[in-house]
Amino acid sequence: MNSVFSITQEKLKKNSYPEFRVGDVVRVHRRVKEGNKERVQIIEGTIIAHKHGNQPGATITVRRVTLGVAVELVLPLYSPHTEKIKVVKRQKTRQAKLYYLRKSKGKKSKLRENIEGTKRVKEQEEKRKAEKAKAAEEKKAEKAKEKAQKEKEEKLEEAPESDNIKVEKEKPEETAEKETETK
Repeated sequence: MNSVFSITQEKLKKNSYPEFRVGDVVRVHRRVKEGNKERVQIIEGTIIAHKHGNQPGATITVRRVTLGVAVELVLPLYSPHTEKIKVVKRQKTRQAKLYYLRKSKGKKSKLRENIEGTKRVKEQEEKRKAEKAKAAEEKKAEKAKEKAQKEKEEKLEEAPESDNIKVEKEKPEETAEKETETK
């Protein structure tokens, strides 16, 4: 049982999503297979429920209202079909589940935006982008160093042969110079 648990924990670490809460407006990218083709479908909506925390079976319920028609999707967080989740904005809520939004229409169904929370989300996203860029630059620098080291090693492999020749040529000249100095 421990091996199964460790495998699922490794999978959970790979799928690191941004911190989100009930009430946040999120954009979920998920892979959809239609016949032979596979594409990425983007769903943007409000999270009305988050169940099972960070367990392997964790799910979120995303609600979107378009042209008066509401669509709710229960999406497993750690499914291989869920590619990424991006928080668009934060909204103020005082409840853990927002099922009351199903009954409300018009202005009553709107939540107040948490401006500070939205700013924090954008700052965190910028930090992640900066960290990714920094990591990419570090990788490029490491590759350049490795390439330079390989070139040096190749030159060193070729260099001893040429150095030996130079040393042999320099020795007779040095002895000739010493002889002229002694005369």
